Amino acid sequence: MSAMGFNRNRFESKTAGVALARTIGRDGLRAPTLKVVAEEANMGVSTLHQWFAGQQNMVPHAAAGFAGIFWEQVAQRVNGQGWTGYLPATEDELFFLRAWLGIEELARSNDDVGEAVRDLWHDVRFWLHSSIGRDLTDFDSEGLVILLRGLWDSLCSADPIESGIAQQLWAAAYSALRDDQGSGQAA
Repeated sequence: MSAMGFNRNRFESKTAGVALARTIGRDGLRAPTLKVVAEEANMGVSTLHQWFAGQQNMVPHAAAGFAGIFWEQVAQRVNGQGWTGYLPATEDELFFLRAWLGIEELARSNDDVGEAVRDLWHDVRFWLHSSIGRDLTDFDSEGLVILLRGLWDSLCSADPIESGIAQQLWAAAYSALRDDQGSGQAA
């Protein structure tokens, strides 16, 4: 897969990514066929096959394309709402989060999808640094990623955590890191 390289901003990757997300949302985590994704994207199977040279390449590229779309939405929310933008607030945002969690689950059994997911989490660590306004230690950064993933999973579980509680936990993490910054500057 590395020979082709991921380009999550290519039109075909985004188109297939949205179709992949819809099929995961509807059908669960089984890897969709070219036919299923093509039908969801309202295009011919031969077009998808030509774009990706088969299903094996389609899933990682589509996952990378959807990841780009999902994280663009998160970035827009963070830019508009601040720290709270990392957590979904509407049903549409929860749908996209569920699809993202499905892609992360696919990454457990597909190394190429895992590569796309790792690339995006690398970007998220940068965004977390920017949101706090200072460099974070690896411990702080990894702790935030673990907390965010846990909150996302809890918000989408069969017995979801209350949105208000998730926001309080996330706000407490932000406050602790901001307070830690103030303590470090005073010393």
